[in-house]
Amino acid sequence: MIKDFSLEKLFVLIALFFGILFVFILPPFQSVDEGMHFFRTYQISEGKFISQNIEGAVGDEIPASLSKFYEMYVPFIRNIDKKTGISDIKRDLLFPLNKEEKVFTRFTNTSLYSPVCYISQLPGVIAGKIAGLSLGGLYYLGRISNLISYCLLVFFALRITPFFKCPMFLLALMPMSLSLAGAYTCDVAVLGLNFLWMAVILKVMTLPQKVTFSNKWVIILAVLGLLISLSKSYILLLPLIFLLPPKFFNTKKDYFISTLGILAVAIAGLAFWSFCIRGLSLDMNNSFANSAMQMEFIKSHPFAYIFVLIKTFFVKTPRLLITMIGVLGWQDTKLDWITYIAYPVLMYFAVCADNFDFKPERWQKILIWIVLIAGTIITYTSLYIMWSPVGNSVILGLNGKYFIPLMLPLCLIFKNSIAKYDYDKVKLAIIIAVILILASSELSLLHRFYNITPKLYYKI
Repeated sequence: MIKDFSLEKLFVLIALFFGILFVFILPPFQSVDEGMHFFRTYQISEGKFISQNIEGAVGDEIPASLSKFYEMYVPFIRNIDKKTGISDIKRDLLFPLNKEEKVFTRFTNTSLYSPVCYISQLPGVIAGKIAGLSLGGLYYLGRISNLISYCLLVFFALRITPFFKCPMFLLALMPMSLSLAGAYTCDVAVLGLNFLWMAVILKVMTLPQKVTFSNKWVIILAVLGLLISLSKSYILLLPLIFLLPPKFFNTKKDYFISTLGILAVAIAGLAFWSFCIRGLSLDMNNSFANSAMQMEFIKSHPFAYIFVLIKTFFVKTPRLLITMIGVLGWQDTKLDWITYIAYPVLMYFAVCADNFDFKPERWQKILIWIVLIAGTIITYTSLYIMWSPVGNSVILGLNGKYFIPLMLPLCLIFKNSIAKYDYDKVKLAIIIAVILILASSELSLLHRFYNITPKLYYKI
């Protein structure tokens, strides 16, 4: 029966099936900033890791065909009346690359991200170039490569983690998570590596008391920490290294050297990349954002900014939950309301039914709360600085996907050593529910982009 299969194997089967559907159902460049991510991926595939800043225009010389291909799909962005069809996919697969004809192309925001962010889609683009594929063929091969990389990262995370396999399974297969895996985005590296980071942390936290923390774990965590720091600079979960109990180490000196050394490697990687891209950082929303003035506002009005944080939390949290579960495409394709209600319920049962005999200590829960609150404030503040008008009463640019990695530590706070529900039954229910939710999500995209129900008027 289905429930007898391991969750990691089931994850791969489900993710590949529905992920491939996402790859081809979602038209090109219809995930947020996908065009800019594609340009950056192609730039890196040519061995150029750092972009140019030419009189305030940040980007590089890449084939002009990339921009032409992108411009074909600009009219689809947030235009729900614009539809496509199978014939367009066939046309795209024949779209020529003409890699010798190059032009300077701007991709300001993605120029700030390190090559590590694109290591998942890069193999597909490079393979497509070597095989002499058309631009369309190369484009879809990069999407498939991204999906396969995501499957591998989560597969190993699910295999390593000693418990919370069902919650991780649910988070990794949320419509938002899987749709991002089937598009050009940095989020595969962010999500996959943070799932792995948490899996290793949980594994080490639950080692038998007689087992000594070995150098193997130090190396694994240091490498993961470095990769995470270079993945969109998403370092919010790195302080969870201090969840490791000091009793696993021979001496307190070993404890501090190991944990601080792991953090030092990550910080060094972040500092190195920040040095490499000096001079490339510009206001992301330059129509009304001003980073320097916004930071000055925060410094000079600290209490007003605290009110902004509180107001944003209460005003934006419902939308953050919805966008975390899935508002697909360019944030223009909502799912059915049952999905938004069902997913938190499924997470609740997944956490409560976990029967692994482990419960975090009080100091570990306090540390998790500190990390989660600090991570939320850092995320809010970075977007306030980059995207919001100076002194705005709420923070703009927030998206639920930024908080997906924080969900597993949040679940850990509520971990109970005694299972309240039958694990096998909950596991089976979760598998069936996820399959139905993903099928419904694919139908939502088909309805949005392919007009499969022409008599229904689509509005969100």
